[in-house]
Amino acid sequence: MKIEIINNNERFLGLKQDWDQLFKLGNYSVFQSFAFNYYSWHIDLSKNIRNQLAIVMVKKKDEVVTFFPFYVDSKKQLRFINDIHADFCDCISSVTMDFSQLFSHIKTKVPFKVIRLINLQEDARVKSYLQNIQLSNSLCLPFEKYALVQLQGGDFPNNYSEFKSKQHSEFRRIEKKNNDKTHVVLSVDNQEFPQRDILALKQKMIKLGYRKKFFLTKKQLKLIKQLYCEKYLVLSVVQKDNQVHAISFVLKKSNEYLFWIDMFDDSKMINLFNYISYIRKVSVNESVVVNFGRGAYNYKIVNFKPAIKQLYVVLVFKNRIQLYLSQFSDKILKVAKLIYRKIVR
Repeated sequence: MKIEIINNNERFLGLKQDWDQLFKLGNYSVFQSFAFNYYSWHIDLSKNIRNQLAIVMVKKKDEVVTFFPFYVDSKKQLRFINDIHADFCDCISSVTMDFSQLFSHIKTKVPFKVIRLINLQEDARVKSYLQNIQLSNSLCLPFEKYALVQLQGGDFPNNYSEFKSKQHSEFRRIEKKNNDKTHVVLSVDNQEFPQRDILALKQKMIKLGYRKKFFLTKKQLKLIKQLYCEKYLVLSVVQKDNQVHAISFVLKKSNEYLFWIDMFDDSKMINLFNYISYIRKVSVNESVVVNFGRGAYNYKIVNFKPAIKQLYVVLVFKNRIQLYLSQFSDKILKVAKLIYRKIVR
């Protein structure tokens, strides 16, 4: 196998054909798509000169078989591109990788202190590669959680067996509260990206104290618009008299839908109404997976009875000494925090 590090924008753009082909072969989320990774880098991360692109490309003979969409941040952490906004991170690959060989190569070619891979699902390829070799200088730890429901085609909520009469009654109440509003699904096929409405709702959320002032930055909105234009993303919108009350940015791939970012005003239960309306539309004719994304929030658990799944973080150090130093530093930090809390009290 031939391992190569891609470290500039021009070469990154040239990977599109091979990347798209690999992406089609596997069951990946939109976060592993070329569009998400390229535009995350091009629009946002590349603007910080301390970030270094470090995509790992693996070839078998002349065929590209693996991409690890990595970059090195200002703290010399090797990580997945835009991992903080990607609900699920992973490589894309058509083969089983020997990560020890890959790690040996990366150590000599990429200036990093630690590999930090977050938001890994249980069956993430990169997680299984690391478990197969059991590096003594690595850690795999529980990270966040995420929630999803699997629905048979039919009339929602009747097509979900986990719901009891309580949920059905609550859904009817939520819909009654919002029966003066309409729900629409916007895509690039039926409408231009409604940037003005999004910005207006953003300002309303900040004014209401629902979000901080740095919510939905210009760079993030440019990425969202690009995903919308490339048909990876649609908008679930609730409106009344041409005024938008709620927007959910939904990532879609085949029959899987992920509520990525939610926006809403102070209308009663408007976000839940948006969820219910969208789920009803996409599940009426086919079985679907509806993913509520990272965060096992109580209002989602109570209302939708989703399955709760674990995400993981993997840390790989250059050697065992760095691993021990990191563990020692973490212990010191925990002790310092405990002492501080006692002093404050």
